[in-house]
Amino acid sequence: METLETTLRLLHPFMPFISEELWQRLPHQGESIMIASFPKASRKGRDPEAERLMAPVLDFVSAIRTVRSESRISPAVELQVTVKPAGPEVTAALEAGAAAVVGSLARAVVTVASDATRAANSAMATTPSGDVFVRLEGVVDFEAEKQRLRKEIERARKEIAFLEGKLGRPDFVERAPAEVVERERERLAEQRQTEQKLSTSLSALG
Repeated sequence: METLETTLRLLHPFMPFISEELWQRLPHQGESIMIASFPKASRKGRDPEAERLMAPVLDFVSAIRTVRSESRISPAVELQVTVKPAGPEVTAALEAGAAAVVGSLARAVVTVASDATRAANSAMATTPSGDVFVRLEGVVDFEAEKQRLRKEIERARKEIAFLEGKLGRPDFVERAPAEVVERERERLAEQRQTEQKLSTSLSALG
């Protein structure tokens, strides 16, 4: 109840009418949320142990959602996921209930296996908490996905070639403002990373 009431006070500047209506239905002090004190951040409410236990949940949910997005899998599809924990602490957290939370938030059936390896027709994501393997068979049109990935790879390679040529010209590097040159170098690094990720995804499809 306290969390909800505090959240409503945080939301009030952005959603004044609905927050007032809901706040009035909760136990509260004062006549209106408009004159209630605005919440202040405090470190005394921090729970380092809870943060440690939630870290794997955040890592794995984010990884699974990224795979879902990059593979263009509908949010309605339940995924089959295998998690390889990075260590005993992560394993303990998953076995204590974190795996169920990951499954609920990522819409997936999660299996924990310390000896898991990447299977054919699967996607892989690496996180600080461990590796994630997402089964793609049955949820992805492999031929259509391969065609899309090849087009994306070709586009990335053309951009890489263009940027390499641009940065390879002494007149550009010497005469352009330093911030412009640095921005182009960052673009080149991003495109190389993108090309590598796309190539890895294509290889995973066989």
